[in-house]
Amino acid sequence: MRNHPDQHTIRPASLNRKICGTMIPLFSIRSETNFGIGEILDLLPVIDWMADHHLHLLQILPVYETSPMETSPYQALSGFALDPIYLSLLAWDDFKKSDAANRTFSSPSIQETLHRLRANKDVSYEAIRRLKAPLLEQTFRSFLDEEWKKNTGRARSLQRFIDAHSDWLEDYALFRLLKEKNDWRYWKEWPAPYRNRSKPELKKLQDQEEERLLFFKYLQWALAEQWKEVREHAKRRNVLLMGDLPFLVSGDSADVWSHPHSFSAVDSVGAPPDVFNDKGQDWGLPLFNWKVMEKRNFLWWRLRIRQAREQYDLIRLDHVVGFYRVWVIPKDGPPHFEPSEENEQIKRGRQLLSAIIEEAGMCIPVAEDLGVIPDFVRETLTRFEIAGHKVLRWEKRDQVYLDPKDYPFISLATTGTHDTSTLMNWWNEISLEERAAFLSMLDEGLELTPEAPFSDRLHQAILERLIRSGSSLVLFPIQDILGLPDQINIPATVGLHNWRFRLPAPLHDLDRLPPFTEKLASFRSLIDRHLRYAGSETLMTPPSPP
Repeated sequence: MRNHPDQHTIRPASLNRKICGTMIPLFSIRSETNFGIGEILDLLPVIDWMADHHLHLLQILPVYETSPMETSPYQALSGFALDPIYLSLLAWDDFKKSDAANRTFSSPSIQETLHRLRANKDVSYEAIRRLKAPLLEQTFRSFLDEEWKKNTGRARSLQRFIDAHSDWLEDYALFRLLKEKNDWRYWKEWPAPYRNRSKPELKKLQDQEEERLLFFKYLQWALAEQWKEVREHAKRRNVLLMGDLPFLVSGDSADVWSHPHSFSAVDSVGAPPDVFNDKGQDWGLPLFNWKVMEKRNFLWWRLRIRQAREQYDLIRLDHVVGFYRVWVIPKDGPPHFEPSEENEQIKRGRQLLSAIIEEAGMCIPVAEDLGVIPDFVRETLTRFEIAGHKVLRWEKRDQVYLDPKDYPFISLATTGTHDTSTLMNWWNEISLEERAAFLSMLDEGLELTPEAPFSDRLHQAILERLIRSGSSLVLFPIQDILGLPDQINIPATVGLHNWRFRLPAPLHDLDRLPPFTEKLASFRSLIDRHLRYAGSETLMTPPSPP
């Protein structure tokens, strides 16, 4: 079941059997206790629901902090800090002990707003942040008075967290404070002493704002503590967690501000022209200064992987082709690949992947290798035994759909991603000729015609075909399990239609709703029939030595 790279290639941890999973953005989860957006402890009942339905893997989208005006999880303020919007505040000890926070929370205006946010069809980020902000402040004040100033066990726990994460936490807290003090303006627009990181001025600020800086560190500790609870519960239920590691961070981020020499000040990164976008894309994200990163042995990347392995069992390496080469949109001159020579591209990709595997330990890397991918990228992924993606609708040769049973074991098979239309919408969008080509790959006895609309019969046939694939990992976006039309993000567009999808009800409630009851029962039956349920069996094999 394994490929056989040469004996000197470092190899990551791996799955030792076939399993099935789902992708659910954290923000999409409904519960009776959250603020209208999924929160960390909402993952506990989700994990139970998954275990009950014999699903062994949960993928989520990035949960790093974004600015108050941003909804895309790929435009983060930090490559490390989690977003406080995801804190399960009502379950947090300091909130429970805070009389001020509870009085605020119990007020009629807050309860009215909360009721509306919980009932909304979509996530209302701005309103949720406004609602949570004063409650977080009051909760911290309770901790400060009752724990920190008394040097209790919980105070010492926070201090240990601060010490253990000093390589990013100090700069993040300073950045977050300065964003607040400068009305959230881009850091390049800050007064020169802060923009240029004047040591005397930053030290003065740290002394003056010690308590406020502690607040930002406290929130990260609280988020980490709740995440730890989720991980422990997932291990008990034999559910693996898969995170998403964005390839880039926002130019207006703590990372770029605190490590300016590791990023370009003027050039940005995007995607070259392809069949989906004939003009290419400018993502407006900063270019890495690879020479500096290589000289530092990819320390920034290594730190990110060390943190990711604390949070996840698998990590999706976003835009893995960028590990080899990036499409640069320079301030002056035409767009181009950097580096330009293929041998240099291969060298860089192998070096960075080696560093990631060295740091990952028992965390399995999975490559997002979609779009225009040079052959040498997939050759290297095979050599390193890193799974790539097999998106059913795109796996074709000469316009003939490939049979999923021929997908390699070391791969992730899926019906779509957060950037694609859902199964239902895809079927409604494609031509009759495309439908006919797709149906010819499905079982002949289905007697489905290209003219027929998307149906439960077709839906179940597609799910089963992928579950029967050769891939060790089959992953379905939750919309494709439930047969929903909602797309999470439409690439190259900005608006209220992106990143706001919420499930129609808490997952356990869906089992009792007529549109979903039979679908979910049939789905679990498919998983069992095709041997993707492992019970309490060990799912992962440790990394092999080089």
